[in-house]
Amino acid sequence: MLIIPIQNKPDWRRPPLMCFALILVNLLVFVFYQGGDEARWQEAENYYFESDLPDLEEQRFLMYVDEMHPEWRLQMGVEGEEFVYRELLWNPEFHHWLLPKLEQEGQTRWLQQRQHFADLRDRMSSMALGLTPAEPNIAGLFGHMFLHGSWDHLIGNMVFLLLFGLSVELALGGLWFIGLYLLGGLAAAGLHMLVESGSHVPMVGASGAVSAIMGMFVAIYGVRRLRFFYTVGFMFGEFSAPALMVLPLWLGKEIFGFLYGDAGIAYWAHTGGLLAGFVLALILIYWRPLVQTMPQEEEELPSPQKSALARIDRFQEEGKLLEAAEAAAAAVRQYPDFLPLIQRYIELTAISPDSEAFHRANLALFAQAANLQIEARILAAGYHSYLHATQKPRALTAKACLLMARRATEAKDWPWLEELLQRLIARGVQHPLIPKLGTALVSYYRRIGEEGRAREMIELTQGVEIPGQP
Repeated sequence: MLIIPIQNKPDWRRPPLMCFALILVNLLVFVFYQGGDEARWQEAENYYFESDLPDLEEQRFLMYVDEMHPEWRLQMGVEGEEFVYRELLWNPEFHHWLLPKLEQEGQTRWLQQRQHFADLRDRMSSMALGLTPAEPNIAGLFGHMFLHGSWDHLIGNMVFLLLFGLSVELALGGLWFIGLYLLGGLAAAGLHMLVESGSHVPMVGASGAVSAIMGMFVAIYGVRRLRFFYTVGFMFGEFSAPALMVLPLWLGKEIFGFLYGDAGIAYWAHTGGLLAGFVLALILIYWRPLVQTMPQEEEELPSPQKSALARIDRFQEEGKLLEAAEAAAAAVRQYPDFLPLIQRYIELTAISPDSEAFHRANLALFAQAANLQIEARILAAGYHSYLHATQKPRALTAKACLLMARRATEAKDWPWLEELLQRLIARGVQHPLIPKLGTALVSYYRRIGEEGRAREMIELTQGVEIPGQP
C-alpha cells in the first residue's frame, strides 16, 4: 500500500537547501564510504579461511545451534555448509556467545584469531555505523541514518524525503527541519531498540528519520483537505481527505507489515519516526508560528465533473456503495473523457469483477486510447489490472484492442503491443492496421538482435487479410 500527497510545487525562490543537502550527504556516504565495503569484507573473509577458525568453529557452531536456535536445524540440513559458514562469518550473536567460552577455556590463540577477524569484519559500514540494539553507541545512533543496504533502499528513502521534505522545510525553516529530522531519527531508533532489545543485528537506513518528516507533514497540514494518490495491490487512484486522516493509515500499514511482512524491515523504527515527527511538529507549531504556510491552490469554481465526483464521494462516505456506483456510471456516460470519473467507476465496480458494470467501466477506460491526452502507461496499467481481475475480459473488444495497440506502438511498449496483437489474431480480427503494427514490432526485434522473435511475428501477422484487397 502506498499513500502520497499530490500537492503544489514549493516556492523555488526559497529553495529547501537542507533537504537537498541531506540527499547529497546520503548519496556521497553510499558511493564513497559504503562503496568500499566489498573490499573490507573480502579482506575479512580471506583472513577467516586462511586462519584456523573454520576447523575450530564448525563443531562449536553446532553446539550454539543446539543451545540457542534448535529451530535452525532444518534449515541447516537443507543448505548445508553454505548456511553454517554464512552464520559463522556474519552472525554477531554467535561471536558474543563464543568469546566468554574461549576465555574460560584459555583458548588464547583461537580467541586472538576470532577477535582479529571480528575487527576486520566490523570495519564494514553496517557494523561500524549501524545501530545494534544490544550494543548501542553514539556512532550508531546517528550513523545509521546515513547508511543504506542497496541502491533501491537509498533511492526509495530519498524519493520520500524529497516528496515530503520540500514542504516541511518550507514551513519550519532549514535549521528546525534538520534538527527535527535528527530528533525524529533518534526517536525511531529508540523504539526499534526497545522492541528489538538484545538483538545483535545492525539496523541501517534513513527510513525512521524520513518517517518523522512524514509525521511532521501531517501535523503541519492538520485538518486541511488534500488530494492523495494511492495504490492497494493492483488498484490505484486518488482521493481527497484531511491530512490528519492518513496518519493512522500509515501507522496501520507499519503494524500490518510487522505482523505479516518482511522480517528484515524495521517497521517499529518507521512507527516511532511517524509518531515522533507528528508530536515534535505539533509542539513546535504551538510554540512558534510557521515560517511560511503551505502553498495554497487558488480556489476554483467546481466543474460539473468535479461536482459529480463530490456526489460520488458523499455516497461513499455514507456507506452507500451501490448508489455511488450508479452515480459513477451516470457521470461516465455524461462525461466519457474525464479520467478521474472513469477510475472511480472502475474502483467502485471492482468488488464484482464478473459484473457487467465492471466490464463497462473498463471499456470506458480502454476507449480513452483514442485520447492522446491520456498517458499510455495509465492505459497499460488499467489493461493489466483488468486481466488480473477477471477471467472473462469482455471489455477487450476488437476496437479497444486496436486502439490500445496503436497507443502501445506510439509509446514503444513492445511487450504490450505483442500481447494485444496475439489477442487480435487469435480472435480472427482482420484489419489493415494489424500488419502495420506487426511490421513495427518486427523492426524492433531486429534492432535488438532478436531475429527469432521477428520471424515469429512475421508468421503471426502474414495470414491477416486486409479487407477490400484481393
